[in-house]
Amino acid sequence: MDITVKRLPDTVYRAIKREAQEQGRSLNAEIIRSLEERALELERRKRLAKMRGELDRFAASIAPLPDSAPLIRADRRR
Repeated sequence: MDITVKRLPDTVYRAIKREAQEQGRSLNAEIIRSLEERALELERRKRLAKMRGELDRFAASIAPLPDSAPLIRADRRR
């Protein structure tokens, strides 16, 4: 798929161009790599948010544990 980016700030262009040169990639390859990396990060965040929701639901389903302070005090007295 081809896309066109308009009004790309010079600082962004220079940074991506510099990184492409340092990594021995073309500008196009570096842009694709950057977009792929960002897409993976977005998917990872979605999965983490889903997992966090599942964890929160699981934690809410567990009955609270009793206070352990009395047990610790009793054990120290022994």
